[in-house]
Amino acid sequence: MAAVLKHWREAATLILVTSTNLTKRGTRLNLTSTSVSKPKMDELNNTNKTMLITEQELFMDNFEVLMLKRSGKSKFMPNVYVFPGGVAVDCDFSSQWLPVFNKLGSDVCQKLFCSISVGSPKAAPMFTRQRDSAFSSLPSEVAFRICAIRETFEESGVLLAQPAQKSLNQIHSQSRSLSPALLHEDANVITQWRERVNKDPNEFLKMCLELDLVPEVWSLYEWSNWLTPTMDTNNNRRFDTAFYICCVDHKPAAAVDSGETVNAVWASPSSLLCAHFKQKGVMAPPQVYELSRLVNLKSASDILILVSEPNRERVERWMPIAAVCQDAKMSIMPGDDLYPQEPVLESQELLTFKQTLAQLSQDYPNQHRIIYGSQSLLQGDLKIKVSIPAKKGHILPDEDVLDKFKMNAQL
Repeated sequence: MAAVLKHWREAATLILVTSTNLTKRGTRLNLTSTSVSKPKMDELNNTNKTMLITEQELFMDNFEVLMLKRSGKSKFMPNVYVFPGGVAVDCDFSSQWLPVFNKLGSDVCQKLFCSISVGSPKAAPMFTRQRDSAFSSLPSEVAFRICAIRETFEESGVLLAQPAQKSLNQIHSQSRSLSPALLHEDANVITQWRERVNKDPNEFLKMCLELDLVPEVWSLYEWSNWLTPTMDTNNNRRFDTAFYICCVDHKPAAAVDSGETVNAVWASPSSLLCAHFKQKGVMAPPQVYELSRLVNLKSASDILILVSEPNRERVERWMPIAAVCQDAKMSIMPGDDLYPQEPVLESQELLTFKQTLAQLSQDYPNQHRIIYGSQSLLQGDLKIKVSIPAKKGHILPDEDVLDKFKMNAQL
């Protein structure tokens, strides 16, 4: 199989971004009566108006991201808000995608694939590892983008695909422009295809062939790569997940599938973080970490400028390693002085330190760690400590900003 390894499965996730004050353009994908374009549930509504004003004054993040709440019946991270995404399947790597992309022209297709996979020797292992010949026709960078687009369509109904001619125009247009989501003239057609894709991921390729659509892989930028820790007490399922980010030119309506997902919200990183720290919108550490990065940017345009920076470095794989010291529980991240030089990816043991947290900070000043104030990783009481430099074209969390969110949540 293309994306199944002995100890984990490979997956892709999409952080979908739109400007907060952007007018809704064109026909929105109103697939079902449960479509939403902004938070409606109390879980993500702050009733303290004073706190809301304070947040807006301090953290002017003028953009929103799409978050989905996983079903309580989900086998992995139930009842948790996540970015849309899921495991890769064989069809994402199929050679049958080549005719789809060749509709752009063979030269354009070749240049597109090369631009997406530039810097491959320095890429994360999920992009560089050898696959069976049956799954090697597409660069892994393309296949995982297809996976992210397909899973986003399955879980939210948002489809990042365009007819071939429009795709060609978009590719030739100026870079750093917001990307369109599909505005199909007949929403029922998309609804029916979504149902088919939910039942069988192979139908996504068939849909693109029949509707003359090309997945907008060029609009997705690498953002991060997370490997589930070996000592995750919540679940023994592990995933090596590529996180992508895409900025769209309007706010497409999102509709849950009532299976894996039960709620869909467009919300700013600041409001999502405040909801998490008030324990009204629980998120796993990777989501909190990524939102803590995004909250330092002011707009979707700022995000595009960052991720499209020339010579931007490829993402590295982050596998948090569980650790305890005298007075705290932590996840140690790559770049931290405490991170092992050669971590055991398959069965890394718990790291134990006799020092206090303050002593560790003094003895090991290069920090990249998540510190937990409770036993559960899903509780709101966590702190991110970062004192290492960011890679070119990337941004790391600002721990002072995160502390202010925690303080606001206590008001």
